[in-house]
This record gives sequence, structure tokens and C-alpha cells, in this order.
Amino acid sequence: MFKGKEYMSQQQQILVEEFEAEIESEYALCVAQLHKAKQAIEWATTGLTEQQQNLANSEIDALRKYWHERLEALINLVSWRAPKWLQQLNEKYPLSLS
Repeated sequence: MFKGKEYMSQQQQILVEEFEAEIESEYALCVAQLHKAKQAIEWATTGLTEQQQNLANSEIDALRKYWHERLEALINLVSWRAPKWLQQLNEKYPLSLS
């Protein structure tokens, strides 16, 4: 995925190779956490006032935002370096949050 490896020091190559090896698991983790956050908001606790539910859901939404931004950063990094790989990840770990 990263270009110019032949010009990198051994330490740089190791860092890049370790990162490349983690991309798929990181992508899968972000997608899974986003799905969990969506479900948690949908499972609004009964017996709470609307204000209590809104407070609880806003806390879960903060977590959802974190995972979304983390996934977005990964997508931005991979998209122009390896667009075909990104497409494969999208197909393997679909993200449907609607």
C-alpha cells in the first residue's frame, strides 16, 4: 500500500508493514463498534423519562462519533493508496447505519 518502501530505513519499513497488517482488523473493529452503538441507541431503556433517554443516547452517540471518525481516518488513508483494497473491505464489512 505504501510507496517508496525501497527508500525507507529498516525501522520505517517495519512500521509500515506492521500498520498494513493491522488495517483490516482495525477496519473490522470500527465497523463492529459502529453497529453496536447504533443498536445501543435503538435499545432505548423503557421506564426512563425522555430527558434521561436523550442523555443516555447522547453518551452513546459520542462513542459512535469516535468510532466513525477513526474509521473515516482509516478510509481516507487507504482510499488513495489502495482503492481496490478499500472496496474489498467495504464489501467484507458492510456499514449500514441507516
